[in-house]
Amino acid sequence: NDRTFYVGAPSGGLWKSTDAGVNWIPLSDQLPQIGVSGIAIDPKNSNIIYIATGDDDARDTYSVGVLKSTDGGASWNKTGLDFSTNNRISNEIYIHPEDSNILWVSTNIGFYKSTDAGATWVNTRSVNIMDFKLKPGDPNTIYAVSSSLFYKSTDGGDSFDVISSGLPADSSLRQVLDVTEANPEVVYVLSVNSDQSFKGLYKSTDSGANFVKTGQEDNFFDGVQTWFNLALTVSPVDENMVFIGEIAVWRSSDAGDTFERK
Repeated sequence: NDRTFYVGAPSGGLWKSTDAGVNWIPLSDQLPQIGVSGIAIDPKNSNIIYIATGDDDARDTYSVGVLKSTDGGASWNKTGLDFSTNNRISNEIYIHPEDSNILWVSTNIGFYKSTDAGATWVNTRSVNIMDFKLKPGDPNTIYAVSSSLFYKSTDGGDSFDVISSGLPADSSLRQVLDVTEANPEVVYVLSVNSDQSFKGLYKSTDSGANFVKTGQEDNFFDGVQTWFNLALTVSPVDENMVFIGEIAVWRSSDAGDTFERK
């Protein structure tokens, strides 16, 4: 049903629209924690929804783990990933496109995987994972980033290797990544310096084995808020069309060699 939307706010809860965004209702007012930084909808049963709780950017709200609904968000229950301390953060969450029992979620204390629809979880990489994506068409291949490192898994997140070829050797403040259905072999990583300036956009054309820095060299960010608002997305039909969000939105049509402010 493409008229049903869910939106999560990092300190404002989960919202649902059933009329393509004209009207909205809150779904999390009665929950112990209303911050939502990740949403996953079961592709085989759209009444089953998982949310990764808390504010993954500014930490205005803390994470209580992953919550699950089986009735389209009308009610919620805890899963096996249940944080009891107030310094936990969770962000991205995905469901395996073919096996709804398999889920992944990234947190500030590690990358977690469930194979039983959220009943239990295993921490397969104990590091602050700030972003991750599944390779289009191959959910066994997973890409993830911490603030300074890039990780790749080829066994569905059970283990990860650190990939450094072509990526910056010095530390970064933050990194985000994205993939595109236009070319499943392509991976982009956006990195920022410790002073929150633009470090570089890096592109891989061999499924994350090697990266090349794109042509954009100068810092074009408008401020010093990349610790808080940093976003990257790639067109699903054009691997060279890249968008970066900081205070403004910037677009590249040449795979990051040049950007224009939009």
